[in-house]
Amino acid sequence: MSNKVVSALALIVIGAVLFGLYRAGEFGEITPHDVSLPQTGVNVEMPFAGTPAEQWQEGEKGIVVPDANPAYEQVRQALIASRMDPAILNEHRPDRYLAMLAPEVREHVTKELSSWITRLKQGTKLLPNGIRVSGKMTLGEKDGYPTVTADYVFAYAFEPPNPKKLLNQMEIVAAIREQVTYMITPEGLWPSDSTGFQYSIACTAAKEGFLAPQFVEPPKPDQGLPGDEKKYFSTDGQMPTENTCD
Repeated sequence: MSNKVVSALALIVIGAVLFGLYRAGEFGEITPHDVSLPQTGVNVEMPFAGTPAEQWQEGEKGIVVPDANPAYEQVRQALIASRMDPAILNEHRPDRYLAMLAPEVREHVTKELSSWITRLKQGTKLLPNGIRVSGKMTLGEKDGYPTVTADYVFAYAFEPPNPKKLLNQMEIVAAIREQVTYMITPEGLWPSDSTGFQYSIACTAAKEGFLAPQFVEPPKPDQGLPGDEKKYFSTDGQMPTENTCD
């Protein structure tokens, strides 16, 4: 495996300050969409209410393997370790995730770590049961090894300092879509292809390699892209390519 390299290591990051997306190097925003809210502000008791993630499963329950093939479970554990483990989210410790990878690829992944894991911006906090997940896995083959392609959207609900001052439920919900293929090797998982985006986020934090919700940064109402926000929470279509957040 020493002659192999990880392709597309730099995960395309897309997100938003105000109902928008961020893509590394190119930015813009998406226009707001109506979400039913309490008159006094956002709903922190039911943070995903009225959002596309409202009916998704909570946390690890959202990553359902198609069958008993052990390759699926290996990738499932990698997704949990990289996107939901409190050690990665809050303490920014990637040890568990890196230990699942083949030794030869760990250093390469570490150099682009923010593309592979979710680290919450310091000072932010998720609400209880504040992660919802939806997506799918498919089995394949590459270079003589079995592969698993995982295409998932992870939605994170953040605790706002003053819920009554917010106007839209999406101000506290940030989402990451990741489409990644892992080769299953005797030495460990070998990520071979990856692409993705972030939606409804704080752009400055994203450029620094952290996830944060819209409410931590001032909105930029002069920017916007029309469109249905549901497509950014779906794995049915192609990966979005809008250049936003600038």
